[in-house]
Amino acid sequence: MKTVVILGLTGSIGTTALRGIASFRDSIRVVGASVHTNVDKAARLCVENGIENLCITSDAPEPPVQGIRYFRNLEQMLCTLHADVVLNGIAGSAGLEASVATVISGSDLALANKETVVLGGRLFLDTARGCDVNVIPVDSEHSALDQLIHDCGRDMVEKLVITASGGPFLNTPYEDLVKVSPDRAAKHPTWNMGPKISIDSSTLANKGLEVIEAHYLFGFGADDIEVVIHPQSVVHSMVRSKSGQVYAQMSPPDMVFPIMRALTDCRPDRSAGKKLDFDLLDLNFRKLDTKQFPFVADAFECVRLGGAYSIAYNAADEAAVKFFMDGRIKYTDIHAVVRHVLDYDWSEGPAELSAIPLIEKLAWERTGGAL
Repeated sequence: MKTVVILGLTGSIGTTALRGIASFRDSIRVVGASVHTNVDKAARLCVENGIENLCITSDAPEPPVQGIRYFRNLEQMLCTLHADVVLNGIAGSAGLEASVATVISGSDLALANKETVVLGGRLFLDTARGCDVNVIPVDSEHSALDQLIHDCGRDMVEKLVITASGGPFLNTPYEDLVKVSPDRAAKHPTWNMGPKISIDSSTLANKGLEVIEAHYLFGFGADDIEVVIHPQSVVHSMVRSKSGQVYAQMSPPDMVFPIMRALTDCRPDRSAGKKLDFDLLDLNFRKLDTKQFPFVADAFECVRLGGAYSIAYNAADEAAVKFFMDGRIKYTDIHAVVRHVLDYDWSEGPAELSAIPLIEKLAWERTGGAL
């Protein structure tokens, strides 16, 4: 029986994981979880799914629920439970600390928090290797790439091709974006996600993060990674082989597939979601317009420049999206804020993981010059 801890139990990754695990109860047992503020919902999910340990990472009070042991320190819970694998579904830069705690505890990491790799880069991956644990990507694009590279053989892969749905404004003229509200920007046409990642998906800042993540996870340079628009989100990624052939991974747009792949040692022996229906399937691809979606070009620049550029990119985007959600800037100003920060010199990267928060803080401070 494989033991699992879910970090971010009430979020979209956490609840989707519970749905998938329901089909694997004979081989997977959730022994612990974490929540930040939605503690009542988390406690209810724990009772419903037989989860006996819950870490509350905020000052929220513990619900008076019998049968749950509460923790206030995530690292303490992880070291106490010694789960086989920890699914990190925490959103944003806060996920890096949780990922570090996971690998130090000796558990394999099923990683849905892309910021862990964007911020931590090789420092984090070296830490994981030093702890002799596996880091298994859960993002649908990186899960697909991981599978394709394994099946094709790393030496036979020439380029990685990451697909992007284009978000809700793929066909919206730029002049119409000025009046976009946070609620409208957070409504993704394909995926059901939290507000921040949904807004990032509308600007394609999220796709930029995925480019950076793919660079670190798989060791491909900026010139060997492509992004192509694919509105249906059925082809999750592709690889170009050295022979000229292209191999793709396809499934319905449901995160249950990459989650369960990660939780079953990349070998699920049954389906946790609906099978792909070819009867009504119509797939389209188009070239990415970097003028309409400049965040992707910025991400490739960050990969080429190295240093702390990826950290600055992520921190500035988090700040800009918060400004937008708070009504301080317009939708079309989000990229301007990030571009302003990236125009500083970030060539000196962190020497250790503990230096990353200081770089993030500096990037947040420099967003003020764009307001």
